[in-house]
Amino acid sequence: MSDALAPDRFATPEVSAPSPIRLPAIERSVLPNGIRIWTLPHRALPVVSLSALIDVGTVNDPADLPGLVAIATDMLDEGAGGRDSIQLAETLADLGSTLDLGAGPDATSTQLWTMRRHLNASLRVLADVLTRPHFNDSDLTRVRELRLSRLQQLRRSASSAAERAFAAAVYGAHGYGHPGLGTSASIERVTMDDVRAHHARHMAPSRVTIIAAGDVEHDELVAMVTDIFGSWASTAGAVPMTGATETSAPPPPRPRIVFVAREGAPQSELRIGHIAVPRATPDYYALVLLNAGLGGSFSGRMNQRLRQQLGYTYGARSAFDMDRQAGTFVCEASVQGDKTADSVREMHALVAAVRGERPLDGEELELARGSLTRGYARSFETPRQLSGALAQLVVYGLPDNTFDNFVPAMQQVTAADVAAAAHARLDPANLTTVVVGDPQWLDSLKALGAEVEVIDVEF
Repeated sequence: MSDALAPDRFATPEVSAPSPIRLPAIERSVLPNGIRIWTLPHRALPVVSLSALIDVGTVNDPADLPGLVAIATDMLDEGAGGRDSIQLAETLADLGSTLDLGAGPDATSTQLWTMRRHLNASLRVLADVLTRPHFNDSDLTRVRELRLSRLQQLRRSASSAAERAFAAAVYGAHGYGHPGLGTSASIERVTMDDVRAHHARHMAPSRVTIIAAGDVEHDELVAMVTDIFGSWASTAGAVPMTGATETSAPPPPRPRIVFVAREGAPQSELRIGHIAVPRATPDYYALVLLNAGLGGSFSGRMNQRLRQQLGYTYGARSAFDMDRQAGTFVCEASVQGDKTADSVREMHALVAAVRGERPLDGEELELARGSLTRGYARSFETPRQLSGALAQLVVYGLPDNTFDNFVPAMQQVTAADVAAAAHARLDPANLTTVVVGDPQWLDSLKALGAEVEVIDVEF
């Protein structure tokens, strides 16, 4: 090969512009009993990823029973339709299917993964789980013991303590402020009557959306769901989808330090932030880009400053966590103990700077934009990813073109848009700082000038 044709191994290859994705059209139907059915075709493999979303989440836990929604969800596959939990697992295994259940802040989900040829049989198992659970006292005892054991594990985790303390501090009495897993005391109080009452009140067809992505025809799925779920009727006490429990408004943010003591801890776990915005916020794209430059990527300012330049931590990040009703802005890091106060000071300064004298701009802004757009298509390659994307549209009430628009919308966000979003949504004067660490660092934290509150975290 001549020198003229040889590749230059030291030249950075040119990067093409990111391409938007184009998802197939979503098909929808509604059964007479209120069940909504959404499908999205993906025919690369003969498999189907199906989710049944129930419009009730841990935000709807009773104030005196945090963890009830999660426990009631766990109880669904402990025995249903004449099968105990082992027989349910064996039936699904024989079909080559998997069923996962989970309770999130805004919705409960059952996720079914199955071969196309076994979709009908797997749906019948799902129907048993949702509509005919056994709810035996012995199963509740076992689930309770597993939850209590899990809480004992989490009690030893500084990160878990920081998460609980931060949520309680910024959300207050709002339903997002309590741990979805519950506490040992609340789990001990949950009775089978509580579980049955929750199921009767919230597990109603009018609150269910069935989402399927993969090798399935819409009309075929509608026929299956009609045959299997069509006779399901709401109980007398069921709450319609529009009647979700209202929760208290989060308290206004204020500057303070919440300290959780961990004697002898070599590191301090930090959470710094405040109440922010729900997912449906109109400046979503500007906030995502702002966060990518501040702390949402490895090259963000927060990680570069605390890890690369100062060596206080292995990693520091920030995020806008957006749920249906509200959200938070939070910065987090695990830092070496003797740099606790210095790290808090640096993180506060970074938030203030990106809102004030050092807004994101130029190459820094373009690097953040590229980190969000160039690999975006990887999130939509499999049926499981596609059904997860549709679930976001359902839970947050987003338009169908949300994901198609992401790359074009992100390309159109300007430095002025990001600066305006930072000014509107960041409040560096009213940051709540949670520190989980050794009490010997308390004096240095008090020297920062904010109110310091020492608390215990309930598990």
